[in-house]
Amino acid sequence: MAILLDAQLTTCRKLLNFLLSGEDPDTVVENIHEYLRNLTKKMREFAIPVQKYTIYTQLGKDPKDYPNGNSMPSVQVALRQIAKGKHVKAKDVMSFVITGESSGSAEAAAKNAFTLEDIMKKDSDLKPDIDYYLHKQILPPVERLCAPISGTNVTRLAECLGLDTSKYRISTVSGAGNADVEIHPLESQIPDSVRFKDATPLQLRCRHCTQSFVFEGLLQTPGMVSAEGVMCQNSACAKPLSTLSIAAQVEAQIRQSTARYYNAWLVCDDPACAARTRQMSVYGSRCLGPKNLAQGCMGRMHYEYTEKDMYNQLLYFQNMFDVDRAMDKISKQAAGSESSEKVGVLAELNRDRFETVKDVVKGYLDKNGRQWVAMDTLFAFALKAM
Repeated sequence: MAILLDAQLTTCRKLLNFLLSGEDPDTVVENIHEYLRNLTKKMREFAIPVQKYTIYTQLGKDPKDYPNGNSMPSVQVALRQIAKGKHVKAKDVMSFVITGESSGSAEAAAKNAFTLEDIMKKDSDLKPDIDYYLHKQILPPVERLCAPISGTNVTRLAECLGLDTSKYRISTVSGAGNADVEIHPLESQIPDSVRFKDATPLQLRCRHCTQSFVFEGLLQTPGMVSAEGVMCQNSACAKPLSTLSIAAQVEAQIRQSTARYYNAWLVCDDPACAARTRQMSVYGSRCLGPKNLAQGCMGRMHYEYTEKDMYNQLLYFQNMFDVDRAMDKISKQAAGSESSEKVGVLAELNRDRFETVKDVVKGYLDKNGRQWVAMDTLFAFALKAM
């Protein structure tokens, strides 16, 4: 657990005063930018007392038990204290200042973390790492506070703090009217090859020879279907799979996907971090990852398997056994050709079998809330007013 340092608290309070001043929005934005420029100037001139750079972090466990302790300043400081003969244990609060130049490296920042006593010694030439504090400690809370404000963004704030603006992308559109608008087509208009590219293929297993194979539906793999149903792809067997067996295997794979969804694994979108966890940070989508809170991570956590992925997986299975949909596509693609007539005949001969499997998937789709809009809840305010 980390505690906001004094410089963060002072900056946040000052920005809140600007935001709540009631002045014209343009004046508020200019005051914020000017304050950040003056703050940066004071910090780079080392005009701010070193005590205000002190970071407080509570140890979650014994310092020697951290597997990634080389990237954690609090652990490195604790280990130095232990080497000096002091007793440090779990739940102790470590105070330190990041000095030198870390250049964005977590290991360098941890190596350059020293206690205030070490920095205040007469023979010490240690000074706070200004770039580290501006990048890791000042900019993140400032960006969150200024996110709803029109006329500024993270790039502008980074420029006021004297940071390299190429490292920051605009994550907040502030009504400036110059942001790129991304248009998303309707899901139903996206080709199946694109919409279901991340769907898990259906693995079917023959009960007679235990051979497993991938079945992609009547349209994609018509050679796997005969008048007797889906055929085993083992040439030595070549027996049809029973409808009950296919339905059971489809349901088993749906349950596997459901379990994966409810496992709720979170992954970081920063390739340099790639943290994977099931614990949601109290900071929302902010990634803590192997780089602890003192270093921070610019990545954002998102679900590895989302509700959209689960919904598309169900649709993929349903469309695979949808005879009417297959017939409609055949009529549009190559009507009258020998191949289309063959597929059409196979579709009709297997209609009952495929509809049975499709109904199994439909049972799960009916329980899926993604395809439903609760109008009574959405317009409850209007019903109350009537």
